[in-house]
Amino acid sequence: MTAPEQINQTAKWHLTQWWQRRQEKDHSSRRNLLMRLIIGGTTLVVSVSAYYSYQVLRNLILENLEKNAFLEVQQGVDKIDGWLDTRKAEVQTLASTEVVRSLDWSIVEPYLNAEVKRINEFVFFVMSNPDGSFYINQVGRAKTNHKDRDFFKKAMAGQASISNPFISRATGIPIIAIAVPIRQNYDPASPPIGVLNGNLKVDLVTQIVNRLQYGKGSYAFAVNSQGQAIVHPDRKLMSTIEKPAPSLVETADKQLAGIVGQMVNRDQGIVLIQIDGTWKYVAFVPLQKANWSVALVIPVENIQSQLRPLNLMALVVLGLAFTMIAVLWQVQSFEQAQLKMSKAAADAANQAKSEFLANMSHELRTPLNGILGYAQILTRSQTWGEKEQHGIGIIYQCGTHLLTLINDILDLSKIEARKLELQPKTLHFPSFLQAVIEISRIRAEEKGINFIYQPASELPQGIQADEKRLRQVLINLLGNAIKFTDKGTVTFKLEVIANDSLLKANGQEQLAFRNQQLKMNKIRFLIQDTGIGISTEYIKKIFLPFEQVEDTKHSAEGTGLGLAISNKIVNMMGSRIQVQSELGVGSIFFFDVDLPVDPNWIQTATTVTGKKISGYKGQQKTIVIIDDSWENRSVIVNMLKPMGLAVVEAENGQQGLAIATEIQPDLIITDISMPVMDGYEMLQHLRNSEKLKKMQVIVSSASVYEMDRQKSLDAGGDDFLPKPVQVEELFEMLEKHLEIEWEYEQTNQDAPRNEPTPTPTKTSPAKIVVPAQQDLVILLELAQQGRMKKLMEEAKRIEQLDKRYTFFVEEIVQFAKSFQAEKIENLISKYIN
Repeated sequence: MTAPEQINQTAKWHLTQWWQRRQEKDHSSRRNLLMRLIIGGTTLVVSVSAYYSYQVLRNLILENLEKNAFLEVQQGVDKIDGWLDTRKAEVQTLASTEVVRSLDWSIVEPYLNAEVKRINEFVFFVMSNPDGSFYINQVGRAKTNHKDRDFFKKAMAGQASISNPFISRATGIPIIAIAVPIRQNYDPASPPIGVLNGNLKVDLVTQIVNRLQYGKGSYAFAVNSQGQAIVHPDRKLMSTIEKPAPSLVETADKQLAGIVGQMVNRDQGIVLIQIDGTWKYVAFVPLQKANWSVALVIPVENIQSQLRPLNLMALVVLGLAFTMIAVLWQVQSFEQAQLKMSKAAADAANQAKSEFLANMSHELRTPLNGILGYAQILTRSQTWGEKEQHGIGIIYQCGTHLLTLINDILDLSKIEARKLELQPKTLHFPSFLQAVIEISRIRAEEKGINFIYQPASELPQGIQADEKRLRQVLINLLGNAIKFTDKGTVTFKLEVIANDSLLKANGQEQLAFRNQQLKMNKIRFLIQDTGIGISTEYIKKIFLPFEQVEDTKHSAEGTGLGLAISNKIVNMMGSRIQVQSELGVGSIFFFDVDLPVDPNWIQTATTVTGKKISGYKGQQKTIVIIDDSWENRSVIVNMLKPMGLAVVEAENGQQGLAIATEIQPDLIITDISMPVMDGYEMLQHLRNSEKLKKMQVIVSSASVYEMDRQKSLDAGGDDFLPKPVQVEELFEMLEKHLEIEWEYEQTNQDAPRNEPTPTPTKTSPAKIVVPAQQDLVILLELAQQGRMKKLMEEAKRIEQLDKRYTFFVEEIVQFAKSFQAEKIENLISKYIN
């Protein structure tokens, strides 16, 4: 071998080695990027899923514990009601006897003395004459008169009653009077000729109420119809013969007074309030047989301490999240160090990294196994109710899902069914379609089937439609087509079947848009697949809730609600989903919708064109956020503070009103449903205030029904912001109501344009270098098939062959990104042959 040949051979060997090292480095870089994405994605899903599961199960368990506390009070009330009902029946029986109806005290007294001994529940009996004079067994005729007593008046009016506890004038002890009318005969319509009282001590009521407990520090009390304490651990609040008991409705503790007020109104429930500066649950239930109520006061820790096992699980999950973040950080640091090492050191580092990831995979599984283990242990417990079992099931399902994420398995979310209302707004139609197509294309590629998009050439750029609902329908129909197609193709086709002039000629112009002077286009959305098909008799059922195709292999993947919801949405749009299908061949789903064409979409889109807002011009504005949920406040605060806005938080309408009065903010964003004072009441006070009545207010609520939206505006709100809050919509409202001008971060497109860079689309044909004919044919076929992703990949490959193809490739890629297949075909056709 000659010297030149040896040199050439050596050069080739070194080039080969360099290329291999470069390929290995690129492969390692891609692998590390994928690893970071998996770990980062897993961290995010772990955190979100764990937080959601924790909140769901915590609320379910807390609800169950509150229910148990409420039932404790209900059982005590039932005992008192049963006791009073029995005693009342005994008095009524005595009043109907011939002896008592005689009103002859000489024979009535011995009879009642015997009954006191026999029943052993009554302290004494009282027989009253119509004038209010009365006799007491074992005492005789009383010197006082009780015609002013409420129980006597009711009995003489023909009503049996159970009195509030009172201090007996005859004995000086607290008693309860069960008063029933004495009638001349057995006719209940006959007028009373006297009154029989059975007087009971309150001891049994006291015993039952005092036995009501729910852990250390809990206590119970009972109040009468005036809010006065019948039973209470504080003896100062009880009545004496010298001093009647004060009404707890007038107590200095306003929250306790509010609860007693509800008890007087015979309400029932369990609430969390502050009493004497500490948080306590109060469960209260009214009696049915007497106008009294019983309440049980429970320190908050007695109930929430039972959530400690769940809190422990939450800490485990939190530790897992931090572990994953630490792993991601270590991997990143490890990779940076690897790039500085030699080939041999890099190989050793790769081996060490593989071992590290293998060990870390084990470390990640360990806490997940703990979560799944606890979930299974709780599932086997017999003490949980159906709701709690469901919550534990959610934890187990989330844990299982996270375990599969570590093995690179991702699932798409299912569309949730809920009450629907259309909210049309202006949107950029091609961008909207591109997002839907990308989701569907990914799913199709995962199944290994073709996905073809065939848009109409005359599609409008801007339309008015409910973006969320239209996307929901398209994703459901495309998802079904892909799910039930195991091989072949899914095609998404759009046609403009009628424009504005045709619609008006046919008399189909929609009155809803007539005043807006918007042109109308009837667009057909068509989805065709080569899947399993649907039998003729079953097509009639597919739009019913919980109906699924008969193929068990695929039906287990869905809920059976998707088509029912989609069809309802399309019906609200003034159309219906139509189906053509042949079993074993495939299906076609399509619907036609009249969509207003909005020529002003460009102006609307400029506020959210992708420019990142960095601040605003002018003096600092102050905004008050009123919401009882700190999570909701935190979302808006973290959106506004980086923009330089001053933000003040309030937990309820009353607090927000006080803050607004003090600092005079530029804008208020308020929730509706809040304790102490809700949003509607706050707005009423605000609009009645001379200082605040012109204050700008945005109402933000999770209830987005049109009725609630209108109610908020009628109450005095200036605008309505639905939850979950979208940052673009929030910023649009701030720009409108604060009259501010946003500042944006400068991008390359915003840079000075003294020397503008020509774009490929404006390059003259003379400067474009066109690839070989066989490459052009491949690109043309891909464009005709609608396979834009594959077309872009092929275009990039061609660009690598010769950098002179760059202008041509970039123009092709631009059209492909916006799915303009027809323009691609026209461009390529110019250069073929």
